[in-house]
Amino acid sequence: MRRYLLILFGLLALTAYAQEINLKGTIISATDHEPMIGTTVIVQGTTNGSVTDLDGNYALKGVPSNATVIYSAIGYKTRKVEVKNRTVINLVMEEDVEALDEVVVVGYGSVKKSDLTSSISTVKGDDLKTMTAGNAMLALQGKANGVQVTSAGGPGAAPRVIIRGVTTVNGSDPLYVVDGMPVGTNINFLNQDDIESIEVLKDASSAAIYGTRGSNGVILVTTKKGHEGKMKFQFNTSVGFLTLAKPDMAKASEYEKVFKARYTNDNSVPVWNGKDNITNTEGTDWWNTVVKDVALMQNYNFSFQGGTDKISYSASIGYFRQDSHYDVGFWDKLTARFNTEYKFNKIVKAGIDLAPKWEQWDDTPSLLGDVMRMDPTTPVFRPEEEWTNNQYDNYARSHNSLVWNPVGSVARLNKSSDEYGLLANPYISVEPIAGLTFRSQFGVNARFRVSDTFDPKFHIDNLEERKQSFVERKMDNWVDWNWTNTLSYLKTFSKKHNVNLMAGYTMEKFSEYWLKGSRENTPSNLDELQYVSAGTLNQKAEGTNVYTTLVSYLGRAMYNYDNRYYLTGSIRVDGSSKFPAANKYATFPALSGAWRITGEPFMQEQTLFSNLKLRAGWGRVGNQSIDNAAYLTLVGPSDYVFGTNAQRNLGTSVSTIGNPNLRWETVEDFNLGLDLGFFDGRLSVTADVYQRKSTDMLLKKDNLLVLGYPMWNGQMWENVGSLKATGWELSFNYNDNISDLKYEVGLNLSSVKNKAVKLFGDTPILTGGFNGDYIIRNEQGGEISRFYGYTVDGIFQNQAEVNAHTGEHGEILQPNAVPGDLRFKDLNHDGVLDDKDKSFLGSAFPDLMLGLNLHLTYKDFDLVTNFYGTIGNDIYNKNKALYGGEGGSNVYAGSYNKAWHGEGTSYDIPRLSVNDANNNYKRVSSFFVEDGSYLRCKLLQLGYTIPKSISRQVGVRLSLSAQNLFTITNYSGMDPERASMGGVTEAGIDDTGYPNPRTFLVGVNLTF
Repeated sequence: MRRYLLILFGLLALTAYAQEINLKGTIISATDHEPMIGTTVIVQGTTNGSVTDLDGNYALKGVPSNATVIYSAIGYKTRKVEVKNRTVINLVMEEDVEALDEVVVVGYGSVKKSDLTSSISTVKGDDLKTMTAGNAMLALQGKANGVQVTSAGGPGAAPRVIIRGVTTVNGSDPLYVVDGMPVGTNINFLNQDDIESIEVLKDASSAAIYGTRGSNGVILVTTKKGHEGKMKFQFNTSVGFLTLAKPDMAKASEYEKVFKARYTNDNSVPVWNGKDNITNTEGTDWWNTVVKDVALMQNYNFSFQGGTDKISYSASIGYFRQDSHYDVGFWDKLTARFNTEYKFNKIVKAGIDLAPKWEQWDDTPSLLGDVMRMDPTTPVFRPEEEWTNNQYDNYARSHNSLVWNPVGSVARLNKSSDEYGLLANPYISVEPIAGLTFRSQFGVNARFRVSDTFDPKFHIDNLEERKQSFVERKMDNWVDWNWTNTLSYLKTFSKKHNVNLMAGYTMEKFSEYWLKGSRENTPSNLDELQYVSAGTLNQKAEGTNVYTTLVSYLGRAMYNYDNRYYLTGSIRVDGSSKFPAANKYATFPALSGAWRITGEPFMQEQTLFSNLKLRAGWGRVGNQSIDNAAYLTLVGPSDYVFGTNAQRNLGTSVSTIGNPNLRWETVEDFNLGLDLGFFDGRLSVTADVYQRKSTDMLLKKDNLLVLGYPMWNGQMWENVGSLKATGWELSFNYNDNISDLKYEVGLNLSSVKNKAVKLFGDTPILTGGFNGDYIIRNEQGGEISRFYGYTVDGIFQNQAEVNAHTGEHGEILQPNAVPGDLRFKDLNHDGVLDDKDKSFLGSAFPDLMLGLNLHLTYKDFDLVTNFYGTIGNDIYNKNKALYGGEGGSNVYAGSYNKAWHGEGTSYDIPRLSVNDANNNYKRVSSFFVEDGSYLRCKLLQLGYTIPKSISRQVGVRLSLSAQNLFTITNYSGMDPERASMGGVTEAGIDDTGYPNPRTFLVGVNLTF
């Protein structure tokens, strides 16, 4: 009996095991909650499987009720799910970064990120679009290690981008390449929402493939493309306002006290224009009068993508506008992008990218300095009984200073430009055999700009007037084309030998056509007469055509064995029309390698590292940022003035002094890097050290005057210099989740020192003019952009201290000083205060740059924060002269009490003086140098995604953003970031430029 019962129970168990059901469900992506097409669904241990359709649905028949089903898709974590008698299983698939092993775009190709041997930073478009900016580089700030992005706040202002320091005095701008087409050094035209990814080629082993123009680094921009699947639409918008922090300037009553005290302190009678003992309410608040409280920013983008197995397509249109804080000044752009790719068969495919654009800008004035310095006792307008028919005559002249009326300056500003452009990239790709691909792309980048300027005739008084109106129109046309042909071969042999080969040939031509015409003395300032043809005097016309060509041969070989040992070599030969025939061509080689240590058998048992890779690279890149005909001596038009009527006469003179021995400037680069992964890839660490050094650096050198060249044209390009940049980078990225909370934290740290190895010998490069002197001294053997002047050693508190400040033989060092003046150090102790006592006072470039990025997601909420900052950089704050009221200008509020006015009253702000006989404010000194370190919250954004059950399957995300929300700094100026800008050899001088505004935005993102 027992035997029969056992048999019966066994049959029942077998029947239960063999029971089959029909299974169905829907698969969506955790990233965007969209249906996943083509996900593989298979019953484990069988061939019973299916793939999801366009709506992410799947269905399986005959599935054992206790089976395990495997769900897999490229780039997503594989899921194994037990059926447990269920008939419906819906899943959310999460991306698997390691499994995806994302593809990184490199020069003329792409590779898996794990196969990189060079130093390349990648930032995805989704990480950029959280910040609303007219230039995508602003959104890159703090996200790419070793890339210093410094922004100015005015509409249309392009940021300064420096990759791993500077190695040439001829600018720091990297080369931008959009979808394989080099587009120069500015990408203001590009719609940020169109970007799929940005790759920054930081070392020469990666950038050498761009040869001649890679010395400042290369930034590759890949735009969004279509894909096979159901058409998707997106609409993104953000609208908000910008504010500027108002500087605290003195009201009229304090201004009067400061003005008069400057005279009385010098035992003089005040030369005061206007009534005495005025009140604050009687003065003019020039900031409130000239600067608007808020300016608007708008951003709108609509796009769609889709495709079939034959054709894929993508299109977008976007509009961006930023207004200035003046009544004039704005920048707006309308951009579009259309791309499509058609697969004729398995061998041939072709496509085209089209990107038309329109930009318009009304020039934004640079008047914040005048607004701050303008005499607050002066009204905006003259008395009405003094008005004339010319509206520009009716503004009031400053009572007590030489500052021009800023309201009148704004009213007179009339300069605008319109630019139309088209970037087109048609291409064809042929793969005759597996792994061998020929690609030919012909790119055209055409831009057409019309700029109009009108300066009206006006007379406020003899110190503030323009005797003749001036009108000008300039037509600029740029047409660049690039034909690139590459042959690539990708093959794996014996499952361990991986080869990636590329050879190419490119031809490029850069053309500029410009024509400018101008006249003076229009019959009136009426709008209808603001054209060149209306002028009656000093007719002038000029224009020319400029061409530059470049031909290049390039090749690259990449090999890795068993995904453990990697070796990459590349070479590019460039021939440029900018150099004489004997030196036209130059060769730029590069070599790099890597060892993935975690791929070794002896590392398989360890659990500490999920990734450990050592990288090393060397390469050379070039620079051709010189005049087009630098090797030729040319004659050009020149104006001459004869007689007493100051009428200009057209003539000719030497315009360029050529050097027939010019050769390429070359930068040699060494890089050593380490990639680390911990905790199954949740924590990644990257470290790099590098050195970049230029040779044969191109500089404009003064010729001897005895050669007979005019002084203003007495410079000639020569290969005489060398700069060196040495630095390190360290980045950390950690991502994880705690239940419904997902978070990612990224920290970037980098440092670089820029040294002038060779310049003009004992002749330094002096920049930053200041009262007949120079602020910055760039000398051989030292860092670049360092401030050079006298060292302040406090303030004389009494006459005894003045008398005690003597040389070795008892001579008074500052005979013109009195108590309250700055005390300057006699550094060489020779008893004389002169240029020999100057020293370096600080450096414009930081010791450390840092970026901190945080992304939190909790259910339907998300929070994004980005911080960026610099440590160790100094700023020469010229605005500190506003404590002294130099030239009768207004002062900072509280200056009357802050300035020294008796023993012990101040140890840092000198006395008020009209003559400034001690040159407290007139000489370059450490008084003006401040610590420019700062940490800025670049972005704080809170977002909420409405559940699709409520939004009817339309993806809806709402966001509130604050940009430049707060800044932690000890700098007393308006904006330490804006103040640190400037050229390579003239950085860090605060000239009261347009600061970065605080911006508040409301955003809506729709996907359907």
